[in-house]
Amino acid sequence: MGFALTESDGAPSFGSTATSENQLDMHPRRIATWTVGALLAVSSSGAGITGPEILERVRGAYERVSTFSADFDQTFEWKLAGVVQQMHGRFEMKKPNRFRLQTEVQTVVSDGRTVWSYSPATQQVIINDYDPNTMPMRPDNFLFSFPDEQHITFLRDEQFGGADCHVVEVVPRDSTLGIETMQVWVDGRTWTARKVQYTSVGNDVTTYVLKDVRMNPRLDDSTFAFTPPPAADVVDFRAR
Repeated sequence: MGFALTESDGAPSFGSTATSENQLDMHPRRIATWTVGALLAVSSSGAGITGPEILERVRGAYERVSTFSADFDQTFEWKLAGVVQQMHGRFEMKKPNRFRLQTEVQTVVSDGRTVWSYSPATQQVIINDYDPNTMPMRPDNFLFSFPDEQHITFLRDEQFGGADCHVVEVVPRDSTLGIETMQVWVDGRTWTARKVQYTSVGNDVTTYVLKDVRMNPRLDDSTFAFTPPPAADVVDFRAR
């Protein structure tokens, strides 16, 4: 199982690799990249800093975080159709391997053992075992890190959302991700991503902006449990 894009009028969101008819083909190239940010302003200089150094500090920040929550705004620009779509959602994470991702069109929940993916539009719940070996693109992989990068380059320092950010460009090594390039705005104080914007091989642009970010908030384990609605169609792919 992996996490892939599903479709609601063309807008991407996370979903399960087992899908209903109204979902996109769940090839890894349709994986969306998830990052998280911080709200505090910083005072730092990008003089002499390199892309790999920024990446190492981002990875170090992840080691200091046990829980995380944020609201996010997603903008999807479908170049071929000339369509721009927006979506709002919330993401919560608790180590190890627990997360809840909720948007208007989909809810994905993991308690570290089981993953539920629920679509209100289709009233369908897809259940899978949580397996990190077959879920290389799970959201927590991208909280404070980037895809398997071939090149990461420091571009500039830039103010964003009240924070002094280092902007880096990432070129993924794995072309099957379908990501041509990615730009990430990294907070120079917390070393977490505030914004991520990636361009697909089809020249579509997806942007995520994090809001109301909380580092190490208190999150109850019930946040990472899911009970299918009574009328939902449940498809269970867990090993027996």
